[in-house]
Amino acid sequence: MARLAVDDAAWASRWRSRSTEEKALLALGLLLIAVTTGSAPVVTAVALLAVGCALAGARVPWRTYLRVLLAPAAFVLLGAASVAVTVGDGSTGAVWSAGPVAVTDETLGRALHVLGRSLAATSAMALLATTTPVVDLVAGLRRLRVPDAVVDVAELTYRMLFLLLDTAATVREAQAARLGYSGGPPPGAPSGCSGRSSSSARRGGRDGWRPGSPVVARAGRCAPSPRRGRCRGRSSRSR
Repeated sequence: MARLAVDDAAWASRWRSRSTEEKALLALGLLLIAVTTGSAPVVTAVALLAVGCALAGARVPWRTYLRVLLAPAAFVLLGAASVAVTVGDGSTGAVWSAGPVAVTDETLGRALHVLGRSLAATSAMALLATTTPVVDLVAGLRRLRVPDAVVDVAELTYRMLFLLLDTAATVREAQAARLGYSGGPPPGAPSGCSGRSSSSARRGGRDGWRPGSPVVARAGRCAPSPRRGRCRGRSSRSR
């Protein structure tokens, strides 16, 4: 069964036994401060506090915590870039300009502020995700009298995520077993004929396999046997 690194980190966290309400109150409180404050020092303090609680307090592996932050950080950077760019008369206080497109001191400062607040809020949510398993969050939502339909949809989405990962792993393994990668089997694929021989077989050609001809595996390659029923050298016949 597929596993998620963030889920493993939540189950192995030192804060696993702590109350879900306490962890949620801490994370949501930091989130609220990050999105409402206009002070850069406060935003920095929120981000450092969230990262410190996750790494030093809950002992979450830093690689896992960084991977959790990377996916939303990409969207944050794109949003900050769109805020920094202005179209029109940007000659006044322009840091960079190209025709009507420019980056001014004002838009750059606004983009950095948005970037800092977003990263601080993301760090707070990553703290909750890496210290609290989903089953605990679902149980907490039920205790808060959240409508059952909402909780059931959240729980179903979580379960379908693992089903999707299992299906993708099965499809990849099946493709590797059938030489489905023309550039060679991926890392971890079962040993056998290389993808190069598979691609030549698909092309037909001189070395391609034709219906009714036996296949001889020789030196890690698949090639048709020139004479039915005979094996040359140390090759082996397979059907």
